[in-house]
Amino acid sequence: MSKLEEDSELGLVDDELVELLKLLNRSSSSFYTTSSCAGRIILGCNDTSWEDKRNTRIPLKSHKPVRVDDVLSVLEELDCKWMWMKASYPLIDMAVRELEDALKIVDIARKAGFKYSGVQPSRREGYHVLIRGSDNVQVPVRKGMAADEVARVVSLLNKILLDGKVRLTRLISMLEDEGFIDGLEELLF
Repeated sequence: MSKLEEDSELGLVDDELVELLKLLNRSSSSFYTTSSCAGRIILGCNDTSWEDKRNTRIPLKSHKPVRVDDVLSVLEELDCKWMWMKASYPLIDMAVRELEDALKIVDIARKAGFKYSGVQPSRREGYHVLIRGSDNVQVPVRKGMAADEVARVVSLLNKILLDGKVRLTRLISMLEDEGFIDGLEELLF
């Protein structure tokens, strides 16, 4: 069993990315994925500081659009000094053997809308490609927040999340067009 399959069975891989990651990992011996996220919306809660990740609770996390009623329910149950919601773009990290391939993948990712993509030297061998979007939004929220205010926040965050998924679809198509992945039809149909 591959590490990806093991991690998937443990719930460490976003369900909607499993087949894509398998496809990427079997398409070439010159690269493989090391980390990923399908994009997500979270509601964070902390009593010390919104920057204190160690003591942050995440009572709501979704890789799909969220509903206003669900957010209002969670907010009413919380009693924290700091509360916020955040939408994050999808991300994919890859180990790539050749610099030419790494640079080409980054160029494709940037053209697909992942503007913060880049290459770093790897500690082992080859290069580490980071595929990142630039649109991440964090908004303060509070207990007792009016439903129409929550609706505006949820609408914005859902838009950011869905936009990231559109760009991920574009990236997949462009990687296939450039020959980096093969078998996209199997993934889609």
